[in-house]
Amino acid sequence: MIDNAVVRARDLIARATITQREETAKMMSAAKADAGSKASVAAVLKLAHLALRRAEEVIFEVLDLVPPPQPIACKAECPWCCHIRLTATPPEVLLVLEFIQDNFTPAEKTALARKVANIDGYTRGLDGEDRAKLRLPCPLLKDGSCSVHAVRPLSCRAVVSVDVGACKRAFDSRMEEPVPQHELQILAANGIGYGILAGMADAGFPVEDAEMNAALALGMADPEIGQRWLRGEPAFTPAALTKRKQNRHF
Repeated sequence: MIDNAVVRARDLIARATITQREETAKMMSAAKADAGSKASVAAVLKLAHLALRRAEEVIFEVLDLVPPPQPIACKAECPWCCHIRLTATPPEVLLVLEFIQDNFTPAEKTALARKVANIDGYTRGLDGEDRAKLRLPCPLLKDGSCSVHAVRPLSCRAVVSVDVGACKRAFDSRMEEPVPQHELQILAANGIGYGILAGMADAGFPVEDAEMNAALALGMADPEIGQRWLRGEPAFTPAALTKRKQNRHF
């Protein structure tokens, strides 16, 4: 028999996903009508901010209903999971790009762009398994911590562990060893991600879940990528995952 708390948690996630889809469709339709303007890009950034906040609220409620068997072990300077393929929707990518633009020095941005491009040369088009085998770190890591933690994508928020030792073993074995996670947290974050993608489709945008590093490479080389994408240009298509390779949290 399924625990009542689990049922309530799943219902909470389902309702949040529907709400996210509806709000995304509404906001993206408005941005599309004003495509190409700075205001339209700002609307997409607001959408991403609100989605991340909703995800955090849903995750908090889910963990309150169904606590993990052990405390979540994730913390700063614990980068073992930051060597896998990361996916993100275009609004999430644009939010990270804005954060970099506003918070990194010119020298830091130049160094990051070089690092992103170098990693992209090795990882573009790889599926999750092949990407993990390379054990290349996310270019956004700095001293073992995420340099864009406040705006990290939903895929990052989905992956948590209750055993840092298991994370280290998974890294050492190129992700062959399992990592104990909280499945409902994964479902919660992925649900909001699905809401964004479905809402984008409802508003007439292509459903593109991008490989994060490839999308960053495109965005850091093209400051107008957000406006071009809103005008209907395939700005993020080179970074988009094929259906065969999609996986929201890896």
